[in-house]
Amino acid sequence: MNRAILLFFIFATLIFLVACQEKASVSKSGPAKAAQKVVSQGDEVKGPKIEEEVFLYDKTGKRDPFVSLLIAAQQEPSKGETPLESYDVNSIKILGIVWDEKGHYAAVILPDGKAYTLREGMTIGLHKGKIQRISKNSIVIKERVKDYTGEIKSKETILKLREEEEE
Repeated sequence: MNRAILLFFIFATLIFLVACQEKASVSKSGPAKAAQKVVSQGDEVKGPKIEEEVFLYDKTGKRDPFVSLLIAAQQEPSKGETPLESYDVNSIKILGIVWDEKGHYAAVILPDGKAYTLREGMTIGLHKGKIQRISKNSIVIKERVKDYTGEIKSKETILKLREEEEE
């Protein structure tokens, strides 16, 4: 095994040394004379003229290709005017839903631990969503949100009242 490795390295070294030697130069008498051609200043080389085409990029009406789409989508909206508008809709938990002659009311708790009562038509969430409907086990909130392309789209979020599991 060791002998085979030693022979391999000797063979590789010989190939390396032979390949790196300078090659003998070819006689200069034949091709060198044919390649020499003197062009005087009075002679002009005739042929088709090649014009350089200049390309100018016009960026009007196009977005900057070097600005990431994801960075624009991740910008946080500012805090709202009320505590209900300072948190994302999905971070709000429903404590309970009650109703009377005037309609449904929902008791919710925010991530800061404070409880609030919600009615239909109130503004809630970071994207100024409106409460569309309160049923006996859910709240439907409609928000207008920017997607990754920058377009404003309508988003409907349903918060469900968590029912206790019966054993």
